[in-house]
Amino acid sequence: MTRRFPAAVDRPVAIGGACWALTILFFVGQAVAQAASTAPYSLAGSYISDLGNTACGPFALGTYHADVCSPLNGVMNATFVVCGLLSLAGPLLTWRAWPARRLTAAGLALLALGGAGEVLVGLRPENVNIGLHGLGAAFGIGGANLGVLLLGAGVWSARWWVAILSLVVGAVGVVCFLLLGSAPSLGLGVGLVERLAAYPLVVWQIVVGGFLLWSATRSERSVPI
Repeated sequence: MTRRFPAAVDRPVAIGGACWALTILFFVGQAVAQAASTAPYSLAGSYISDLGNTACGPFALGTYHADVCSPLNGVMNATFVVCGLLSLAGPLLTWRAWPARRLTAAGLALLALGGAGEVLVGLRPENVNIGLHGLGAAFGIGGANLGVLLLGAGVWSARWWVAILSLVVGAVGVVCFLLLGSAPSLGLGVGLVERLAAYPLVVWQIVVGGFLLWSATRSERSVPI
């Protein structure tokens, strides 16, 4: 069993790393959709998915109530779909870079399902089908963070800083996802708790994806002509 990370660097790994790094588009798409919102929108108090809501007016989800109106909801939903596809491609293309362990295999599988879940979030906005939207969010946030946590444990002996980053991001993400439903009763904004679960996950993809892309590029340059 290999004790290094990345265990392999080739073109698929480079492309997969680039896909993960490109999920920075998530922040760009959200910023554009938020800037166009004509209803009060709060990073701390509003769900990210409110920006993808295709209607204008009151929206209720359990104890959560808000007025939503995002004229660029298509931008936000397209961002979910594109970033979901990029997130799905990442683990499928970089699997050879990870140590061959059951933990890493399970982690990569959960990340792939997380990407598919994010695509579902974009295709089924919260006001169109809250059941499928919620299922997509469960895989896209909760499942993906659990996958990152498993990757952290699986890569511990191969690359310490990737392991620590993964364990911290995964643990924070899983805990915040589990707290999301009870956030209002705890006096916490649902937007804040959701972002603590989702944002570090995106940052993890950007950092780890960029590292894999850099490693593959450096390896190609070091090959004698």
